[in-house]
Amino acid sequence: MVINPETLSASKKVLLIDIGGTNVRTCSADIGTSVLLNPQKVNTSCLNSFDDLIHKFLTEDPLIDHIVFSVAGPKVNNSITMTNREFTLDADAVLEKFNISSCHILNDWESIGYSLSLFTDDDMTQIVPGSSFNETALIIGPGTGLGAALVIRDNIVLPTEIGNSILSIDSLMVSSTLKNSSDFNVIEDLISGRGISNIYRHFSGAEKTSENILLSYHEDEMAKRSIDQFLISLSQVLSELALAYIPGNGIYLAGGLMRSLMMYIDTDDFTGNFLINRKPMHKDLLQKISISLIEKEMTCLHGNLNYFNKLTLAN
Repeated sequence: MVINPETLSASKKVLLIDIGGTNVRTCSADIGTSVLLNPQKVNTSCLNSFDDLIHKFLTEDPLIDHIVFSVAGPKVNNSITMTNREFTLDADAVLEKFNISSCHILNDWESIGYSLSLFTDDDMTQIVPGSSFNETALIIGPGTGLGAALVIRDNIVLPTEIGNSILSIDSLMVSSTLKNSSDFNVIEDLISGRGISNIYRHFSGAEKTSENILLSYHEDEMAKRSIDQFLISLSQVLSELALAYIPGNGIYLAGGLMRSLMMYIDTDDFTGNFLINRKPMHKDLLQKISISLIEKEMTCLHGNLNYFNKLTLAN
């Protein structure tokens, strides 16, 4: 976060930009509101002329005085280098280059974590029931990679790089039909859109995008097998993370890929794999943890805005 010593004026706007592995989503908002104005989505190729992109927004709307970025990569101080693309964003450099009062950068899953408190039960589909027993939630989603964050009491968000860890990858291989493969080295090689393609290639020897695999679920036996294996592995990863973080306020799945996968989830099978091979005391604990899908789109933009509004209230 970088802020110039100026008053945050309610008459000004904030520009919200989410830079993902595949797309860049943008919108603006009036400070203190929850409405996203003129949301748009473009390919990340626009980052090749990043300065022009920002200059265009500021020229077209002179009321914009603040920017909040969410970026797919780990944040170190005021800078993020993307995990799956050669692009670095530095908040200090943006503030120096453009005539704005503040610039803030969030990890993309940090941003999604800030969006969680905005959503109601109507914005969710419950996959596994549970009962809340603490104030910690885990929000996670496979996409270009695998992102996750812990949300504590709605206002403390701790992003992770769990997708690039090797946590439980060997045990996942042993418990699956994906034997002796060099395609699966870290968790997101398995649990991501790329992971679905890796599984499909392992089973069929053919290349296919995750989107096409999903579309051919009912016509292609290998597509069905791949999606079913992916969902088994996902439920087991969630079980591992549930024991690591004890999210008594629930696990929340987010992102377009998970929304597309929802129709293929058998809740009984998913719950069974979430609880499989656990000691009775650990199974009892896991049975208390709910798992839900966030149906809302543009979660990062909502999270960026909620983060900024909380910041202005704190000041």
